[in-house]
Amino acid sequence: MKYIILFLLSCLLMTHSNAQANIKDSLKILLQKERKDTSRVKLLTDLSLAYARDNADTAMLLALEALSLSQRSGFVKGEAMSLNRIGFAYHILGNAPKAMEVWLQALKLNEKINNLAGLASNLNAIGLVYEGQGEYHQAIDYYLKSKKINEQISNKVEIRINLQGLATSYVELKQYDSARFYAQQIFEVSGKEPYFSMGRIYSASGENKLALEYYRMSINTNWNLNSVFLNMAKLFENEGQIDSTLFYANRAFEISRRRGSAHGVLDASNFLSSFYEKRGKVDSAFFYIKVAKAISDSLFSKEKISQLQSLDFDEKLRQMEIATAELKSKEERKHNLQYAAIAVGLITFIILFLFLSRSIVVKEKFIEFFGVLGLLAVFEFINLFIHPYLAHATNDSPVLMLLILIGIGGLLVPLHHRLEKWMTKMMVEKNKKIRLAAAKRTIEQLESKAVNL
Repeated sequence: MKYIILFLLSCLLMTHSNAQANIKDSLKILLQKERKDTSRVKLLTDLSLAYARDNADTAMLLALEALSLSQRSGFVKGEAMSLNRIGFAYHILGNAPKAMEVWLQALKLNEKINNLAGLASNLNAIGLVYEGQGEYHQAIDYYLKSKKINEQISNKVEIRINLQGLATSYVELKQYDSARFYAQQIFEVSGKEPYFSMGRIYSASGENKLALEYYRMSINTNWNLNSVFLNMAKLFENEGQIDSTLFYANRAFEISRRRGSAHGVLDASNFLSSFYEKRGKVDSAFFYIKVAKAISDSLFSKEKISQLQSLDFDEKLRQMEIATAELKSKEERKHNLQYAAIAVGLITFIILFLFLSRSIVVKEKFIEFFGVLGLLAVFEFINLFIHPYLAHATNDSPVLMLLILIGIGGLLVPLHHRLEKWMTKMMVEKNKKIRLAAAKRTIEQLESKAVNL
């Protein structure tokens, strides 16, 4: 039975590998045919992501090519996408400071062009860095920030990735109810079963058989196969199934090494060294201890930790400055709105006063002057009020914002002309009545004097 399971697993792996190869081949064909720079950048970043699953070095080269092309063509969004893929390659290779540095660069570019999808991706990526460093509370904060933006733009694919990160972090914190809560949301959002996340939850809570079933079902749906296989190896060791333990642990080690995943190689080496040490196989244990130590020294050197802490501090400081600037901008906008509203109110009051007055004669030029002033005040009020929403809707595009404002002006001007024409007509009628009344009073006074004489 054991060999049948291993055979079926090999078939699943072969199918999985063939599917990945087909994706790469399709992207390569499209890349050869494409001549437009922006489209080539998109294809290169997609190909980089496809290679990241099994070869981080190739993924890095493709992302660097995409970055160079983006910079040459002035494609800022493509530059941010390329940096995102470079950061991912660094993350797989185990260079957390470089991954963080590059992702922060991408974050700033996406902020500059107000690319919400890119921002969400960068925030999730920074969460990955913290998760890899064991800073799970920090990781959760970034996953939640990313999730909030993805919900705003209805990006269900990325929401699923956020939820996976949240479930994983809560498992590591041993908060299994929270982990299960987010894992269940994965199905609600995407319609796909969270096999890997549920496997980790059941494994952590000691339900080995259920965990193993979920891990098996996740093989064809989870690109992080080294982690799946290592977790399966741990379960088989608990069950005393030595052959299966070694098979999955070796597969995890081989996949991690082929991909260039430093964290994956470290985890698999630590497991295998412990496995062989328990069984008195000193040579094998020593080999994996050496591998683990070399990678651990590289991953967790004091220099890298210091670099990461420095980047973390700088980013927190930058976020505080951004928050302060946004608060100041909101206060200024609030004050400007108040001033505009006061101006509209005063002009309206003056016009109504003149309109309702029974003794003041108003010239048409005076009405035109206050009408234009009122139109400008109303337009400024509308502009101040809708500007944040307009900036978000148009992605800060000056051309689109200008066209929309022109459209609003185009609606206001005819309305103003009609209102001004009506007001002028009413004022003229009112002026006639005032003058007629004044003339009648003068005649009456003259008649009265004549009678007295």
